[in-house]
Amino acid sequence: MKRSASVFIVLSILLVIAVIASLGLGALTIPPKEVVSILFSGIGIDMGIPFDEFNENVLLSLRLPRVLLSLLVGAALAVSGAALQGIFRNPLVDSSLVGIASGASFFAALYILLGSSIPFLVAGNPALTLAFVAFIGAALTTMLVYRISRFQQTIQITMLILAGVALNAIAGSLTGLMTYFASETELRDLSFWTLGSLGGATWSNIAILTPFVVIPMIILLRLSGALNAFALGEQSAYFLGVNTKRTKWLTFVASTAMVGATVSFVGAIGFVGLVIPHILRGITGPDHRTLLPLSALSGAFLVCVSDLISRTILMPTEVPIGIITALFGTPVLLVIILRQKRQLFA
Repeated sequence: MKRSASVFIVLSILLVIAVIASLGLGALTIPPKEVVSILFSGIGIDMGIPFDEFNENVLLSLRLPRVLLSLLVGAALAVSGAALQGIFRNPLVDSSLVGIASGASFFAALYILLGSSIPFLVAGNPALTLAFVAFIGAALTTMLVYRISRFQQTIQITMLILAGVALNAIAGSLTGLMTYFASETELRDLSFWTLGSLGGATWSNIAILTPFVVIPMIILLRLSGALNAFALGEQSAYFLGVNTKRTKWLTFVASTAMVGATVSFVGAIGFVGLVIPHILRGITGPDHRTLLPLSALSGAFLVCVSDLISRTILMPTEVPIGIITALFGTPVLLVIILRQKRQLFA
């Protein structure tokens, strides 16, 4: 418990540093003391540190929404990955491997190409409609993967991963096919989904996304005890008094809501939900009561730093954030695979 508390404190400090750095660095550099002064001034506290009005407008209108969006996205992806790994008792499971992200991306791409021709989709708020369509795609993909992998009331992990890989390939192929028929503007939007970007962050997007992240995250945190019981196996969890069917469906729905909503705003960002929980389990253990909150902090930190790198490493151009997270996550994934290989053949 002491180790978990220490990790929590360290991650909190690192996250604060990352947020201040992300708010201050870019094409326009804002000193850290000005960043802090502007933030406190925004809530009515005068720090006595002068700041430029132009810097204030840039920070509050452009950078702060982007940083907050990165925190929401990172926390959502990491917590959903930790919860799914707990349900399936497998460190290789996350929203991208089981097809949730690809399903959301595919339906979002359909909306980009065909949404304007469907009257009831045009009538509402475009951002909210896009989030809803992405959620439907994520939900349908999750249900299909669940049905394929279920055998005699249990989930076959191998079948689950294979089904996810197959659906990822199908969704990717169909999305690629749509690019062939897309206009130049639609093609840019579709490229956004395949690579990921936080460049479209606005305060209205954050207002829409926040309930999709906060409410499911609270649900998953309340399920942390049940997820611990699943580590002993589904039947053992049942005999311990856990409503296994309810726990699985709540986990699926909550994870799908978070991933589907985040994908609808920032595109597909891989590896966050895969590597963050695995690293934390090696440091603090598998207790979901601490794993889920620490995953939220770590995921927020990773995406915040990755977004900072993506928009500053090759200024003035912006590297897609999915490339940055993949460069970090791929070596960790290889380590996981090699470790499981050693355990299997030891």
